[in-house]
Amino acid sequence: MTLTEHSPYNWLKKLNQTIFSVKSKKDGEQIGLENACLVAGKIIRQTIESGASIWWVGNGGSAAICSPLSQDTLNKLDARSFCLADPSLITCMANDFGYENVYVNPLEKLAKPKDLLTAIYSSGNSKNIILCAKMVFKKGLNLITLSGFEENNRLWNIKSHLSFFVPTDFYGIAELSHEAILHGIIESLWLEKQAFLIKNV
Repeated sequence: MTLTEHSPYNWLKKLNQTIFSVKSKKDGEQIGLENACLVAGKIIRQTIESGASIWWVGNGGSAAICSPLSQDTLNKLDARSFCLADPSLITCMANDFGYENVYVNPLEKLAKPKDLLTAIYSSGNSKNIILCAKMVFKKGLNLITLSGFEENNRLWNIKSHLSFFVPTDFYGIAELSHEAILHGIIESLWLEKQAFLIKNV
């Protein structure tokens, strides 16, 4: 069977190539992907050790990514981790305050200084995600962002502690790249934790 240019196998190759082409910034300065993953792990570890919470926001497929990542962070790392993708909460906030406030309104009430917000959206331009990112520095939270598509997108260029940008025009590749990066960080922290526990038995 001959592979075509648009075969699933070639799509998977493109996914792999894209992940290793991801750009990263720490406090506005570009750094390599390997260092960015280590920095993200350090931010998450410090958040957990301080007793602060981790919040997750995204739209569409990115919201679906937030849910299992939040669960993994709670389950594997014993973090106070919360995903704001509950349909009742979203529809309530949208109905009462407008869709652009579905996340920022609950965060302003629930989030506390030193908490961490992880904001994920492929295009990086949704107002409801941008409002959350802007709110972070007013309340003294830390911020990790993940976006894609165009380098001039607002989420990639907004002030943040750490940012990841996926250079692709495909939602599937952007979303899976975001998820792979975050799973890699979370599971690496979990493996470190397991190794520490075994060593200290």
